[in-house]
Amino acid sequence: MSKQIILHIDMNAFFASVEQQANPSLKNKPVIVGTGIGLRGVVSTSSYEARPYGIKSGMPLREAIRLCPQVILIPVDPSKYESVSRKIMDIFFKYTPLVEIFSVDEAYLDISGSLRLYGSVEDIVLEIKNDIEKEYGVTCSVGMGPNKLLAKLA
Repeated sequence: MSKQIILHIDMNAFFASVEQQANPSLKNKPVIVGTGIGLRGVVSTSSYEARPYGIKSGMPLREAIRLCPQVILIPVDPSKYESVSRKIMDIFFKYTPLVEIFSVDEAYLDISGSLRLYGSVEDIVLEIKNDIEKEYGVTCSVGMGPNKLLAKLA
């Protein structure tokens, strides 16, 4: 019996990355994707360029703008993120039929039966990451383990 190999894949700064990909003028700039009305809203996510200023998910927009006055605020666009998410999830199904979609930017893949086709775990992970970045300009983090919990913690 072969050992189970589970991948946990999480898109990095997903909403902000999608916005930066959709609008190239936002690349390499501090971006916040936020919810709520005006300055009473909350940071849903921030680009990696905004994070050195101390901006974090869940932070009030007013505080984020105080920390980084030049930050670019983008309202949440769920349909845009769901559309990109569906396309990314389709990439996962190229590698295994055993995909559990956990959220708009997270999934678990059981690649136990895919190694014969793709070689090593590292080869599969690299291919998946490259496919996502090449097609959608989004990077991801991947953890691996014998079960979902350990894959997520990895």
